[in-house]
Amino acid sequence: AKAGDIVKAGAPLFRLHTRHLAPQLAEAKGQLLSREAAVRSAEARVATAKAGQNEARINLGNAESMKDGRGLSVEEMTRRRTALESANAGVTAAEAAVAATRADVSAAGATVEVVSTDLARSTVTAPIDATVLQVKLRPGEAVIAGPVAQPYLLLGNTSPLHIRVDVDEHEAWRVMPHTAAEASVRGNAGLRASLRFVRFEPYVIPKASLTGAATERVDTRVLQIIYELDAAALRLFPGQQMDVFIQTDS
Repeated sequence: AKAGDIVKAGAPLFRLHTRHLAPQLAEAKGQLLSREAAVRSAEARVATAKAGQNEARINLGNAESMKDGRGLSVEEMTRRRTALESANAGVTAAEAAVAATRADVSAAGATVEVVSTDLARSTVTAPIDATVLQVKLRPGEAVIAGPVAQPYLLLGNTSPLHIRVDVDEHEAWRVMPHTAAEASVRGNAGLRASLRFVRFEPYVIPKASLTGAATERVDTRVLQIIYELDAAALRLFPGQQMDVFIQTDS
């Protein structure tokens, strides 16, 4: 994004380098495909084991259904029972292998999701419909994932414009909602715009010394009032200081 751009919510503002994430994502997707193939192979082994189990069950059932018990030797009956038990154990082991490979697929899928999320987070998007007021980033510049003294980008909704008015606490009692007010441009008092009352900021605060230093204070406390600015005929910029005149009864 560039200063002056009008962006919609969700529009990309800047992107971090993701060269290290692309190979990680490719590797994670490869692991996922491999483990999905392992699941299919394990499921095939379950089908084979169940077929062997069914065959062993039929063989034992045939032997046990013979009316003449002398048709098969004791050793053969024992062998068929043992074959069925072995087939049952094989099915259990194959099903456990399927469960294990499915767990591996879930883990691989989670890895893909994590890397994909990191990729998505590498693109910083606009949280609101706004105008880009400042850009303090350049290609190749390092950024910090945490609080910084100055924001990398400054966004604001400039339609309509609002003005924050500081009224000395000793005069605050004179200001009533919805009273007439107007603002004039500093340097040209003839450029005036009417104001529409929006709200009071109900907490009286120390007045900031408007010198550009965020920590400077003067020995005055003020009530802040927000007005909407009807500036269709004026060429105003966000952050610009104006002189405001509020109509009072006394």
